[in-house]
Amino acid sequence: MATTGTSGSGGKSQDGETSVTYYRMEEVAKHNTAKETWLVIHGRVYDVTRFLNEHPAGEEVLLEQAGTDASESFEDIGHSSDAREMLKQYYIGDVHPNDLKPNSGKKDPLKNHTCKSCWAYWILPIVSAVLIGVLYRYYKMESKS
Repeated sequence: MATTGTSGSGGKSQDGETSVTYYRMEEVAKHNTAKETWLVIHGRVYDVTRFLNEHPAGEEVLLEQAGTDASESFEDIGHSSDAREMLKQYYIGDVHPNDLKPNSGKKDPLKNHTCKSCWAYWILPIVSAVLIGVLYRYYKMESKS
């Protein structure tokens, strides 16, 4: 059974607080078919039924995880920031606090997912390209002499 409470995510209520629907894991577990596919990722419940046919790896991957906490599988795959952003459109609520697993010290990668050092991923290829260019030029000049 779903319950409603206030939290930091979900729709805004009249007094400015945010309202969230909480789902028990027993309720989530009932939605494990192709007609209704719910997943839990980092304590949030997602209805991914509409996404089954669009999932790049096929619907079987989602159906295997349907009705369960798929956080570990989601992270093991290494989903992109675009995939994490897309996930927001399927959000329907949070797992009831009594059903949450104890936090293992990991931050929720869906919250405030920003890439503060994305430029660092480009440094190695750029430096490599410049170095190869310089070496190639040096080699050509040596071969002409």
